[in-house]
Amino acid sequence: MNIFITQNKNIQFLFKLYYFIFLLITLSVLTSLIFTNNFYQKTVTTKNTLIKTDENDISSSHISDLHTVKSLQKNELIHDFQIDKVRETKIIPNIVIAQLPRDLKNIKSIKNRKELFIKITLPLIVQENEKLLLLNKKINLIKNSFDKISRNEAKWINNLMVKYKADTLDALLIKVDQIPVSLALAQAVIESGWGTSRFAFEGNALFGQYVWGTANHGIIPNDRETDAKYKIKSFDNLSESVASYMKNLNTNFHYNEFRINRFVLRTNNIPLRGTYLAEYLFSYSIEDDYIDKIKKIIKINNFEDFENLITENQLPLITDII
Repeated sequence: MNIFITQNKNIQFLFKLYYFIFLLITLSVLTSLIFTNNFYQKTVTTKNTLIKTDENDISSSHISDLHTVKSLQKNELIHDFQIDKVRETKIIPNIVIAQLPRDLKNIKSIKNRKELFIKITLPLIVQENEKLLLLNKKINLIKNSFDKISRNEAKWINNLMVKYKADTLDALLIKVDQIPVSLALAQAVIESGWGTSRFAFEGNALFGQYVWGTANHGIIPNDRETDAKYKIKSFDNLSESVASYMKNLNTNFHYNEFRINRFVLRTNNIPLRGTYLAEYLFSYSIEDDYIDKIKKIIKINNFEDFENLITENQLPLITDII
């Protein structure tokens, strides 16, 4: 009997039931495909995504376009980032936050504002230090087997020497090294006012670096003297600000003593300490008590707990933020 023309009510009911189940399955599959496609587009699009993976480092998550504190705090990566746990485990989440939320200064709780600033800046400092340490190790390898280096290695080391203004491998090793995390974090606090300064949220400038000349990107301070030409260097994102700060300490002649003393500590297997090396940054600011201010920030906030942190290698969960 043909079930399409049968008058049997039981068969008609079974047919309708099977048809309904088939329809549900089809709709579920289509919905799943649509959702998967949308999610894929959100996580790989470089211009419109809120969180995207770095092409050069797929193990890190970039968090961008978060204009408010509320939207940033809603993010699972930030919510699960516990500072006390980082102090205990010495492992830090592998995240990159592109910009400070514009309303960071509006957080009423000083404790909460400080914690959010640390969550934003600390991973960037650790990541840049890891890059410098890898460079340092590679330079050492080349130095120890200099008679066997390849043409590409020779070209690479030459470009690095030009970049860091070094004329020997030994000079390069003195310049390409880490900055104590506690020191970098304390200076970011001072120079950006815990991320609330105009230069920080307008130009991603965490360290108040000066630049001169019309070709350099920068922000003119409101209180700059009429005949002055300097600007505060601005950046496309916070990572660039951290990298520029570290290169400044590693190349500028004003910080020769800083680098030499760091090298002495290294060669004697003595841990780098921010409160000690801060003594050699007297040229960083015109403030007479600048070094004391750095030390005080480090000690009050226990920033030396953040030395020797390791970035988490596991790929963090990538989520969308509304």
